[in-house]
Amino acid sequence: MTEQEKTIHTIDWLNKKFNLLIKKTTGQFDLWDAQDDKRIIEFKFRNKYYEEKYIQVDKFYCLLMAAEYYNKHAYYIVIDNEVRIFNLTELKNELINSKVVIKQAPYQTEFKNNQKINKYFYKLKQSNQTNEL
Repeated sequence: MTEQEKTIHTIDWLNKKFNLLIKKTTGQFDLWDAQDDKRIIEFKFRNKYYEEKYIQVDKFYCLLMAAEYYNKHAYYIVIDNEVRIFNLTELKNELINSKVVIKQAPYQTEFKNNQKINKYFYKLKQSNQTNEL
């Protein structure tokens, strides 16, 4: 299943589960994957399960700024063998005041640029997740 197919499938699932009208964004390089009138949503699909979930610091701030600009809530949803929903707007102060984790990671995974660089992340704890959108 392609990234786009996973996104569409996940949006359909969220719309049914939470009775929403979320739509996929249409631009190839949009900052987030889906939205409705109250929220912007970024999906992170993982082929492998990792107990610890992270959000890249720059992605976190971009989503927060866009949500504030559009007067919406920013969500980050991690999908591996489970679905974890994080309301970044509500977690803003906690994450900003938490320790930044530096990890070696490929510069760009989507474009096959595997050169590793330091990337900066906030750790998303299991207790940070929400069960609603």
